[in-house]
Amino acid sequence: MIKFEPAVTRTGRDVRLAAVRHGWSHVLRSINMAASLTDGDVVRGIILLSIIHANTAELRTSKGDHDYDTGNHLPDDSLRTPVSVYAIAKQLALPYETVRRHIARLVEDGRCTKAGPRGRIIVPASAILEMRPEAFLKESLESLQGLIGNLDRIGALRSQTFHDSEQSSMIG
Repeated sequence: MIKFEPAVTRTGRDVRLAAVRHGWSHVLRSINMAASLTDGDVVRGIILLSIIHANTAELRTSKGDHDYDTGNHLPDDSLRTPVSVYAIAKQLALPYETVRRHIARLVEDGRCTKAGPRGRIIVPASAILEMRPEAFLKESLESLQGLIGNLDRIGALRSQTFHDSEQSSMIG
């Protein structure tokens, strides 16, 4: 098991603040990418990505993350698990009515469809393909690589291996 510790610069300064700044830069880039999927609407973009994530969660668990997340092979719509408005609202800690209105707009725009019992929602493969998943994946990976590179550059990724007996001291 790997334990990550905050590193210090050559001058002895703690790099945690810089690491947090780099982390937030990555989060903000990700939010902007989500908004770009829905004509600049941040909340709607995050809801859309949450629906996609929920639709494919069971596939990632049963098939392994690498099988369906490449953009090169999208699972058939019949394999997607429809999700309720309530589940998305709860996951994102947003009011139900807010999420319902955004999902109604996503359905109206053709980015989501109702499937399954009680009006549950999926994002069909055809809608994902319209979002140019290869470009989105490329931009996401570039952002993630930038974060990792920045954390490595400042020394925040220094790690050390430890034994199971040491694990209990980290938890308590």
